[in-house]
Formats: sequence, structure tokens, C-alpha cells
Amino acid sequence: MSFELLPPGLRSEAGFDAVFDGDPPDPARAPRRGAPARAGTAPDGGSARAGDVEEHREPRRAWYAHPVPWVAAAVAVAFAGSVALTSSLEDARPVDVTALAGGLQPLGDPPAPRWTVAVAPGAEIVPAVGAVVTADARLTAYAPDDGTVLWRSQVLGDRTTCVPGRGEPAREVVVCLASTGWRDQVARLTTVRSVTGEVLGERVVEIAGPSVASVGDADVVRAWWRDGEVVVVREDAATGEVRWEHTFAHSGVGRGGDVTVGVRRGVVDVLAPGIAATLTEDGRELADEEVWTIVQLHDGRYVGNQYGHGTATVFTAAGKPAFRVKGRVLEAALSDGSVPGVIVTNTFGAIVGVDAATGSRLWSAPGVGIRAVARVDGRVVVQTDSSYRSIDVRSGDEVWSVDLDGTGPWPVLTDGESLLVPEGGRGDGPGLVSIALDDGTLEWRWSLPADTFQVAAVEGRLFLLGADRLTAVS
Repeated sequence: MSFELLPPGLRSEAGFDAVFDGDPPDPARAPRRGAPARAGTAPDGGSARAGDVEEHREPRRAWYAHPVPWVAAAVAVAFAGSVALTSSLEDARPVDVTALAGGLQPLGDPPAPRWTVAVAPGAEIVPAVGAVVTADARLTAYAPDDGTVLWRSQVLGDRTTCVPGRGEPAREVVVCLASTGWRDQVARLTTVRSVTGEVLGERVVEIAGPSVASVGDADVVRAWWRDGEVVVVREDAATGEVRWEHTFAHSGVGRGGDVTVGVRRGVVDVLAPGIAATLTEDGRELADEEVWTIVQLHDGRYVGNQYGHGTATVFTAAGKPAFRVKGRVLEAALSDGSVPGVIVTNTFGAIVGVDAATGSRLWSAPGVGIRAVARVDGRVVVQTDSSYRSIDVRSGDEVWSVDLDGTGPWPVLTDGESLLVPEGGRGDGPGLVSIALDDGTLEWRWSLPADTFQVAAVEGRLFLLGADRLTAVS
């Protein structure tokens, strides 16, 4: 028996910033040739830019005989709106980062194993609420405190895929699909309550490869082919009750192939040969026929970058383009929402802070950042290879900088006070490094077992998954 995780695809948080920094394009992700030019994009595919900000405006009326007083009034209104919105954003209540995917309760100095249990070879951790759930040919749930087995499911099948996937937020239900192969268009979908192991529903559904993802507490987004179109629905995982449905016409090339569906930070991404679309979790369309990488901001708006363009677009909460800024957005998944009035971008030569209400440049810091790994207490930590820099979001001042010997394959974690960074390249094998968020002090280094292949935060606790064991760390 074997277990297969959904390919991370668009569900990878690292993919959000990696796409921004000029990685070689993946032909499967490239925009479809012949797609119409989008608003704010020149007919030749280039970005129509004007300074740092590109606003989406209607053409001026021909009767503007004396524009100066009108422009002055518009500037005054825009300034007042910027001040009002920025002020309200600054007052937004920060979130608890320890409750996010990748958030932890404080660890020891250094940490130490708390308990260990044997698991089947090839098992994976499935993010769940109230339990540590592993999946192989069946699901097994362990108590986070002591490793006691809470429940075990029936055998689900030889080729089983379960969501949420690695690095995603924990959900109240675990959803597994059993199929006889990726190319099959039908699978058995089983929904299990993560705390109790109760089977809430079991049904046969149409799929198209890695085309199912968790959304909300107990829903899934699912895609399949129907008469030459790709159908995408959000539905109750257990009952199949449809929340919304979208269909996307297909050009014919690659018809019937795999459809990749990813849900990440407030948006739904759909990719197939000749099809690329981004939707909000409630089904509103943000982008179509172009590859975008978009996330939702803490204030309900959206921000993202169009593939191959050097600008970022800020969307309203209703999904309408508001303005554009130069650069690629550096938005961290581990964010407490502090200083929401400033959006941080990478302009390939500088890290820039822009006004979240208008897109006006507020500050510029020399250097680059491939991705933002955390944003806590008004500071953003950006990563470039194995270097980490903390930048004050209000001023753009560098607070600290740390260089490591290499990076590991796991995501960065935090307890709100320290940053836990995977480190590789040292002679004693992979490890975790704790960096103080306030001043960049290296607090400790901890070597991990050589066969560790997954490091995960579940219910605020740290877990290591090896070839045949699961270990809780405190």
C-alpha cells in the first residue's frame, strides 16, 4: 500500500514569493497564447506603467477645459481617503500568530523530545484540529499531549490522497480520496471529523488529478472535466451540497488532463493546460486567462502579481482592481496583521514600503528579498537564500541580519518571540535554529535525526516525522 500527498503546486506558500523573483517559467503554468490584454497591460504584453502607481481610471471627459481645480480637488480627496483608510488600518487588531499554520507555543532552550510513537513507513502528517493525524493506507489520530491513540479509520485504499496538505491550516475535517490511479476520473471521497474520527460522509465524485483542496472548516473545492469545460465547485465535503460553481471553457489542447486546484490564504487557484484562473473563497473571480499569484490581506482586500509582470495589483474586498505598484509583493503567511497600512514589495534592487491605501512609496531599503517568512510586531523578516533580514515596516530601517550555513526543506515557524528556521549544509545534518525576533540573536541550534523528512506545527506544538516514527517536541 502507498500514500500520495497532493502535489503542492499552487498550495505551496513558498510558491507565492518564489514566482515573484524570476524563477524559470514552468510551461504548464505559463499564460495561454492569444489571451486578451488585461486592464493596465499593453497590447504587446508589457506592463503599462506610470511611476510607482498605476490606477484603474476611466478616460477623462472631453469637456475638462480647466483641469487644475478638479485635479486639486481630486488630490485632496485622495489624500483624505488615504489618511482615513491608513488610520483605520493601523487600528486593526493583530492576530495571534501562534494560532496560524506554522505557529508554535514557546519551546525549551534547546527543545527536547517529549514522546515518540511508531508510524507506518511513508506516513504523512495531515493538519487537523484537536489531534495529530497521520495518513498512510488509513488515518490514525494521536493526542497532542501524550501521543495516546485517539482513533483509527478503516482502510481507505492503496492510493489515497488526504487534505489539508502539508503546510496548510488545520481543519475540523480530514478529507481523503481513494482512486485506482491519478488518471482515473472518479474517486471515493471520505470525510472524517478530526477530533473523534467519526465518518461524516462517503461518496463517489468526479476528479481530474490533484483537483481537490480543503477550504473553510468543512468544505472542499473540486474540479473535473464536463463536455470540454473545467467545472470548479465549492461544496460541503461530507454531503456535496454546492456553495458555488464556475465553468471554464477550454481551447482543446490538453483537454482531459490534470487540473490543479489550490486554496491558499483566501483565494482559489485553478490551473490546467490552457486554463488559469484565480477566485476568492466565496467564488468571485479575481483573474482569468492569466497566471496570477494572489493572497488576501488582513483587511479583506487582495494583492498579487501577474506572471511575467513587474508590478503588483491591489484589489478591493469585492475583487476589483484598485491600483498597481512596482515590484513583487512580499506578504508573509505567518503574519499578525501589524502595520496593515503598509504593503512591502521587492523591486529587484530594493525593498519598498508603499501606502496600502494609495500605493504611494513610503520608504525604500537597499537589497532584495526572495520571500517574506514572517511579519510580527511591525517587522517583516525577508529571506534571500540562507540570509534573513528583519525590516521595520513603518520606517524601512533594517533591524538585524543573520546568515546561516544553508536552508532546510521545511517552512519557517514562530512562537511570536522567536523564528525557528530550518538549517542545512552543516556537517552534523539538518537542524533547527532559533532566532530572536527582536534583535536577531541566535538563541540555539538543535540537530534533528538524519531521517527527519517533515517538521510540522500542530495545535501549537512541534512534531517531527521520520521514516517510521512520530516525535513530539517541547
